[in-house]
Amino acid sequence: MEETDGLFNAAGDSMCVPLSRLKGFRANGTTTQLLVEFKAMLGYGNSSDDDTFVADSVLLTITANKQKEVIADITAAINAARNIDKPMISICDASNSVFASPFITGCANTITAEA
Repeated sequence: MEETDGLFNAAGDSMCVPLSRLKGFRANGTTTQLLVEFKAMLGYGNSSDDDTFVADSVLLTITANKQKEVIADITAAINAARNIDKPMISICDASNSVFASPFITGCANTITAEA
């Protein structure tokens, strides 16, 4: 979550995705970012065709070279939530400085629709 103007009133200010839509994590070519990808909420979310498949994503800003630690921390938060039947976790709430890992410092959402 990120307030772009002090309010949650713009596209991409917040995003809540079921765990079942998590595709995985990947580097994006920098030492200070990690991409978390989800099956698309709009478009061909159930497509298995790589030519048409789209993904929603959250780009995490992280401490340099801490991708492995961030992935481990997010995975631990997911597992801990399951063990106590917690319905939701926050990976990145930049507005309130709530992060699933001490190595996450910010985020940006991308929700994609098939053209």
